[in-house]
Amino acid sequence: MAISSRKERDRQLRRADIFKAAEHLFAVKGYHKATIRDIAKEAQYAIGTVYLHFKDKEDLYFALLEEKIKSLFFTIKDKTSQTKEARKKLEILVHETLVFFENNQNFFQIFASEQSEVVAERKVMGSSIGVQMQEYVVGLIKYAQGQGIVSKDFKAGQLGDVLVSMLKTIGIKWLQEKDNKKESLADSSRVIIRLFLNGAANK
Repeated sequence: MAISSRKERDRQLRRADIFKAAEHLFAVKGYHKATIRDIAKEAQYAIGTVYLHFKDKEDLYFALLEEKIKSLFFTIKDKTSQTKEARKKLEILVHETLVFFENNQNFFQIFASEQSEVVAERKVMGSSIGVQMQEYVVGLIKYAQGQGIVSKDFKAGQLGDVLVSMLKTIGIKWLQEKDNKKESLADSSRVIIRLFLNGAANK
């Protein structure tokens, strides 16, 4: 049992090292230019060690994205569970997502720039953790509809798509212009919540 546990810890450590190296090189070189050889060298492992954990570069790429999505999902679940107020839950969802993007710029750079070529978004969001994340967002919106915070005139799934699109668009725009700005991406939380809940009408 002890030997098995130690082997699992070693396996997880190697995966973490490979993920770290891959994230850095994918962001710096781009998905297509980074090679398994580059990643192995960066992680200070033999190429064979990388292939023991991932069958090819695409497999590694999507495993990295899923790992990041999982981290964000668990953070959001933990923090939203600490309040029963629907608006507060939505505020936490938006804020933590933006903080995540800002703290993981290498990850978001990959996701934003490569998705059209390797269909990252579709594949990752269709994975088990991606589906769980989407269902959780829809669940929060239904919860908000139940508390009268969000209109029941719209389907929760459609509203979920709108909210995710807003977050992604703001994130990409910030990433493109961040070198010329001093404000934090998380500062956009209030704007997103206001637009999502109230629209842009002058009421």
